[in-house]
Amino acid sequence: MTTLPRGSAPSLRPAQPLLLAWAVGLLLRALRVGAETHAESKTEFYAEENKRVKVLSESLLFELAPAAPLTLRGSVVHDAISGATPDGGPARAGDRHIRLVSLDDARTAGAFEAALRLGRHTIRPKIAYSTESDYTSVTPSLNYVLDLNRRNTSLNLGVSHNFDSAIRGRYLVHSQSRDSTDFLAGLTQVLTPHTLWNATLTLGTASGYLSDPYKGFLFTDYGDLNSLFPERRPGHRTKQIVSTTLAEFIEPLDASVETTYRFYHDSFGLVGHTVTVEWLQNIGRRVVVAPLLRYYAQSAADFYQLSSQGDPSDVNQPNNVFIPQFYSSDYRLSHLSTLTYGVTVMARVWKRLWMDAAFKRYEMRGLDRRTAQDNYPKANIFTAGIRYRF
Repeated sequence: MTTLPRGSAPSLRPAQPLLLAWAVGLLLRALRVGAETHAESKTEFYAEENKRVKVLSESLLFELAPAAPLTLRGSVVHDAISGATPDGGPARAGDRHIRLVSLDDARTAGAFEAALRLGRHTIRPKIAYSTESDYTSVTPSLNYVLDLNRRNTSLNLGVSHNFDSAIRGRYLVHSQSRDSTDFLAGLTQVLTPHTLWNATLTLGTASGYLSDPYKGFLFTDYGDLNSLFPERRPGHRTKQIVSTTLAEFIEPLDASVETTYRFYHDSFGLVGHTVTVEWLQNIGRRVVVAPLLRYYAQSAADFYQLSSQGDPSDVNQPNNVFIPQFYSSDYRLSHLSTLTYGVTVMARVWKRLWMDAAFKRYEMRGLDRRTAQDNYPKANIFTAGIRYRF
């Protein structure tokens, strides 16, 4: 799992619980893993270049099967965040580097899920909680799966709601809150004994404080060009996500390939396209090597701009000066692309013990020819994990 700081670039992997479960099942079958109770531990280090953001993430996960129709899952994650990130303003006079604001925080999150299978029906209620010094989130969700056609077809419906509160930051004096709801509908179909296809539609809505409390905005008519005002984004947002995945097991090579396309659109004006290709190669009976390549590109938000004329502190603006209703110079809302590539190696080192290690490279690039390229991070991501079956 790649853990980025809150408010970083949009997630590039769509929420596809059925397909993810199938992919994990394929991997575990390749490694001759049963469905017994197990526990996992992972450590991940995300490090941006040029002394930017660093995140050290530690996670624990368990899965229990106390009775035939019931499975329980739980997880705990702790992130230590440090470094610096752009504050939204241009470089100061005489300095060619963008302005940065320091980060030093910790996030603790946990989740608990129960899966109850009753014949063709599976119900998965879940509760997740996350807290850090300036942010608290509670997310209940419910997922329903209906198996048809001798379990060759599965329908998936889901709903989740985020209660986010105590939002504070550098440009936010009083605490704010926001709420968001996501609805998911998916179809998974076995096309051949070696081919699986999935399509998922996600609709979401959010309201409340949707700005970033650590991002400022420059108004050029204000007397001090080194001072920034809080950015202002709309207080309501809707989003639509469509994704489709084709997974194929290639028997002569004892390998599988998974290809995903994801389309994203929201009322901010962002339009995103993601293509992901992942190869899982069995090497003998104990090792799986999985290289991955992912490309993402998005348009800019309607209200994205580097600066604006005017002085919001002046109640008597000239008639020819218009201060926009919404404005943000957050580079993550600009016209940009990202490229992620890397490889994961998983191995069974003992009868009940598995280990994995991964390296991924993350590169973001601006495409509007206006925003300074120094804004866009490049990062290395290192992951190591261990899994024990009881």
